[in-house]
Amino acid sequence: MIGIGRLTTLLMFLIPLVQPSVIVQAGQWESTRIIRPDQHARTGPARYPYREKVDYIFRELDLRPGDVVVDIGAGDGWWSERMVPFVGREGTIHAAEVDEDKVKAMKKKFADVPQIKPYLCKTDNVLLPEDSCDLAFFSQSYHHLARNGQVDYLKQLHKVVKPTGRLCVIEKNPTISTRVKAHGTYLSELIQQAEAAGWVTLRTELMPGTYHYLAIFAQRELFPPEPKESSGNGKNTADQPITHTQDSLELVGKRLANGTALLLDVREQDEWDAGHLSQATLVPLSVLREQDNSDAYAEQLAKRISKEKILYCHCRSGSRVLVAAPILKKLGYDIRPLKAGYGDLLKAGFPKAK
Repeated sequence: MIGIGRLTTLLMFLIPLVQPSVIVQAGQWESTRIIRPDQHARTGPARYPYREKVDYIFRELDLRPGDVVVDIGAGDGWWSERMVPFVGREGTIHAAEVDEDKVKAMKKKFADVPQIKPYLCKTDNVLLPEDSCDLAFFSQSYHHLARNGQVDYLKQLHKVVKPTGRLCVIEKNPTISTRVKAHGTYLSELIQQAEAAGWVTLRTELMPGTYHYLAIFAQRELFPPEPKESSGNGKNTADQPITHTQDSLELVGKRLANGTALLLDVREQDEWDAGHLSQATLVPLSVLREQDNSDAYAEQLAKRISKEKILYCHCRSGSRVLVAAPILKKLGYDIRPLKAGYGDLLKAGFPKAK
């Protein structure tokens, strides 16, 4: 006989075989044209009406086998449970909760579902390693974050989510809610907070009949500087995309030691303060972006960093350096971005500042 828990798990793994066709049909494109005055009227159940849009939401998220998700404010694990078929046997769902009783209940409920890992997090920290998640997911829980602490929380998630990972927020929009206590977040407020924390809006949509929106964000470091305009001869004057250097870390170390190269850290001030390499010089990417066309800043930077030496640069995970490199190259530096991040360089033996 197969136990109920094992049977449930087995069925979860069989669902992906038929699920995609259902999702595609559920998420068909619709025009925003208003056909009827009551087109956006609130429908569905009194609680969690957006759960009826689950197929559409998962189509938008496009979760894949092996993905790692942190479900923030997981509650009873409703969303975590439905993510399992998409992340597969190799995936992980960190079901984060600040309520210890809910964590205990989820551990009991999902004892036979190894992908779901309920745990107790803090109100201001998900307590997960850097670059460990493909998706940070809020379902009607974002408004529970501490007032005036949302930006710091999203900055912390910026580190936890992988460079190509995303942030997803499902919230009620108080702008259209008719209830006194909306238990939601104004979309404009969410976008402002997300942008202040280094996230860029990829998509925002009101889910018809719910008064809830779906907002998906990516990390700002994914977006390199815009290419230069055509010179008029039919050729684009933009430089070829810069890739990570092929120089080995051993060679990098030797050049830093003999003085033929310098090391630049393009992370932000708070990351530098939390720990940095003794051979590095801090030039935050945010400052480079802001001062990109400033002649005064270029002169100031030239006084600090010699253009006669090879300039290696690193960030946290090898993503931001590809954004910083074109800016530094334009200023005349022999810039060579490292794929290895701060943690990788520490493991490779590069000394940490005391």
